[in-house]
Amino acid sequence: MDAQQRSYLAFLRFFTALLLVAALFFAQEVLVPLALSALLAFMLNPLVKLLCRCRLPRAVSVVIVTMLVFTLMGCVFWMVGKELHHLANALPNYRHNIQERVSAVRHASEGGTIARLRTMVADISTSALDVGAGRQTVASTHPSSPPPTTTDKVQPPEQQPAPPPVEGGMASKILNSSLAFLANGLGVAAVVIVFVIFMLLRQEDISQRIVGLAGFSRLTTTSRAMDEIGGRISRYLLMLATVNTLYGIMLAIGLAFIGLPYVLLWGVLAALFRFIPYIGPWIVAVLPISLSLAVFDGWTQPLMVAGLIIALELITNMILEPLLYGHSVGVSDFALLVAITFWTWLWGGLGLVLATPLTVCIVVICKYIPNLGWVDVLMGEKQPPQAHLMAFRSLVAGDEDAFQSTVEDSIEQNGVEATLDQVILPALVLTRREAMLGKLDEEEQREVIETIQTTSQYLRECQAEALEEAREKEAAATREEEKDKKKEEENTETSDADASALEDATADTPAPSPIPIFARALHGQVDALALEMLEILLPPQIELQVSADDRLVGELVEKLNDSRPALMIISAMRPGSIMAAETLCRRLHHKIPGLKMLVCRWGLPGQQATAKSLKDAGATWVATSLAEARDVIVEATDT
Repeated sequence: MDAQQRSYLAFLRFFTALLLVAALFFAQEVLVPLALSALLAFMLNPLVKLLCRCRLPRAVSVVIVTMLVFTLMGCVFWMVGKELHHLANALPNYRHNIQERVSAVRHASEGGTIARLRTMVADISTSALDVGAGRQTVASTHPSSPPPTTTDKVQPPEQQPAPPPVEGGMASKILNSSLAFLANGLGVAAVVIVFVIFMLLRQEDISQRIVGLAGFSRLTTTSRAMDEIGGRISRYLLMLATVNTLYGIMLAIGLAFIGLPYVLLWGVLAALFRFIPYIGPWIVAVLPISLSLAVFDGWTQPLMVAGLIIALELITNMILEPLLYGHSVGVSDFALLVAITFWTWLWGGLGLVLATPLTVCIVVICKYIPNLGWVDVLMGEKQPPQAHLMAFRSLVAGDEDAFQSTVEDSIEQNGVEATLDQVILPALVLTRREAMLGKLDEEEQREVIETIQTTSQYLRECQAEALEEAREKEAAATREEEKDKKKEEENTETSDADASALEDATADTPAPSPIPIFARALHGQVDALALEMLEILLPPQIELQVSADDRLVGELVEKLNDSRPALMIISAMRPGSIMAAETLCRRLHHKIPGLKMLVCRWGLPGQQATAKSLKDAGATWVATSLAEARDVIVEATDT
């Protein structure tokens, strides 16, 4: 694919994204009820399943759950509306307290910083008015200015024409707008209820249709995505509703003890607003505190209300949420904030409520689509640390200290074997990939490979030291066991002599004969360096003979026939090299039928090897990691 085609595809994707956003914006009257219905269906589905486990038919379970939930919601909203009506009628009674609060704040600001700032602003405004008046005086005395005429005189206020009468009163306008808003809300609520019942009843049918739409080639991926979306969203929403309900109940009880009126209103609003991430708790805190300042004369009760809200937030965030569902839904905090901003801009207030579940659905779906995996990387909750990327960035930047620090931290946490397999080898794979793409020149590639080679030698020494310490511990444990056995039969002196004799006999035992293994590096230095890393992990009795030259297959066959190795290893580092590895396996299998071959397809962590085509070409095993290759070699040489 050339640069022009890539530019065309990038423009096409950008244009498609713009069309999608435009469709979401202009079709919000249809999409918002659907999204809200799906949200409620996800929330109520666990309750329906619970009743189905009690051997009730699904239709009966759906009817029971929806009737109870929507009846309860209707009663609660009716009571909240009644409380709001009483609060609106009672607010004028608190005018005196509000005026006193404002006067207290005004008196507190006199003589302070606010007063000085006010004086400075007044002086600046006066100076600006003086300058403007001077300019008008100069303009009036300019010869080019015509004298004012009598027609330019402003009519006195009593002679100005009266404005046209306003048709209808303000009360009728407010009533009409309220009735329109109420009718619209009731219509949306009716549509949502119908859609929720339909989605709960037809859940299996909808799932099968989505799977059929995705196609049988994506059956497994689509099923996993739908299961994860359903499980994660349902669990999150149900637990969130439980936590918010408990929060509203505790807040209402606490405010009732303090003496704040309309506690039912504040409890319900607290439970509802907490569905809005990050912003909802602040709104919950502002409203009751503001009313307490207007209702109570002193400062004790408002401080008690603020303390109650802070205490409930701490209890909810530190105890209830981690206990029931944890703080997270699988999306990072920053990504969730961006998503909240986007959905609020797109759909207004309902976008605040729908932002979290919609974002979770998008992240889960994109995780199972290969071309959209970057969405999960950017918006996922917490990506695991990738030490090989940090190491490679340090190598490319020439920061050897940072690279050495990454390697040492990995050795300390995971050991030499995991460091070779998860840090050094993937960094070498990235070096080859960037060199093939032309992003690393020959000099930079040579410097990176030299640094990796030096580090491999350091890891070889660390591995040798670790093996020596393990042998010493094993020998010490063996001596202790022998001493314990001898103490039961003979005295201490005889036991020591026998232990020394046993140690001398062990030291005189001849080392096992080496087991020759021949290895072919397909791509010269990078594959040869990978084989050197593999040699670090092999037992001492295995002798690895690495060939990195471009010899012909006939010469390679002749050498294999002469040396008769126990195993033939082919190092084929990604990217590419699959065709060369298959060709070599096929020819060696044809020339030497009984030869055991291990193809090492070195790649990045998580990459899968193309095992079928290589095994069809004659390979006995296919490995993607150093540990896997080591296990295959040990097993093959033991047999």
